[in-house]
Amino acid sequence: MNQARYSTQQLRTLDEARFSQKTDAINRRVNAVYFYGLGRSRADAARLANVCLNTLRKFADVFESPDGGLAAVTADARQGPPSALDPHIDVIKADLAAHPPTSVAHAADRIASLTGVRLKATRVREFMHDLGMAPRRLSPIPGKADPIRQAEFKKTAWIPC
Repeated sequence: MNQARYSTQQLRTLDEARFSQKTDAINRRVNAVYFYGLGRSRADAARLANVCLNTLRKFADVFESPDGGLAAVTADARQGPPSALDPHIDVIKADLAAHPPTSVAHAADRIASLTGVRLKATRVREFMHDLGMAPRRLSPIPGKADPIRQAEFKKTAWIPC
């Protein structure tokens, strides 16, 4: 067995974080650094964690750097640019909660009138889902039944078993 590259405390920290990350890609990264820290070769640790050798090399260097550590390895840098609606979320959520839209097109129009940002239907659906809103399921309201006509119908139209 090869000698461990990291201290016992570092290995314990990596071991505790191996399966508790928010994405599988970050879990694999932490696993790769953990296996490498146990003394495995880089190629072997990368194969065991199912990551590219370059990925292991990059994140092992990040973990070993003075300003790195586990926080740098688990950082998710795959975030896209911020939405133009982010500053208006509270206003949009309050308005849509007070007056729920009847359709996605209606919601898009209301968002555009509130913020000046025009979104396509798919993006409006995703945005409303991110706000915790679900599509409304509308169904027809049945008409009022006349009890006298209903009783007459039951007497004449039904066939007894």
